[in-house]
Amino acid sequence: MSFKYSLIQNCLLAAMPDNVREQLQPHLELLHLPLGKVLYEPSSVGSYAYFPIDSIVALVYVMENGAPAEISMVGNEGMIGISMFMGGVCPPHQAVVGSAGYAYRLSKQQLRLEFDQHGEVLQLLEPLAKVPAENDRISPIAMT
Repeated sequence: MSFKYSLIQNCLLAAMPDNVREQLQPHLELLHLPLGKVLYEPSSVGSYAYFPIDSIVALVYVMENGAPAEISMVGNEGMIGISMFMGGVCPPHQAVVGSAGYAYRLSKQQLRLEFDQHGEVLQLLEPLAKVPAENDRISPIAMT
């Protein structure tokens, strides 16, 4: 028996109006994220947003001495990559898959188009994106 993944398995995608989610669906790519895959490097601007389904992504800050410090984890309640759409700030941390699984991936250009066409998408994400980076762990959107 195979398990079928659905957009509504990610809480942010599920919270979007049906018409917006239907318009996004052809642009969302379901990917398997293997353990340890790096989605973003520190201070780099990514090209995609990731909406985890059953994977977990760890946000890791690399200290000056090279030691890693996990600062947050994001699962199906959130999204990885919001900062590149909400002002283009490069995160000072790395996003690494901490638990293998699946996620939907959406290009930066397509998400920007949705922001421009559907104010409700921006309204859904904007308040969460304003949470300071120090408080990532309480925000459903990690500031990556």
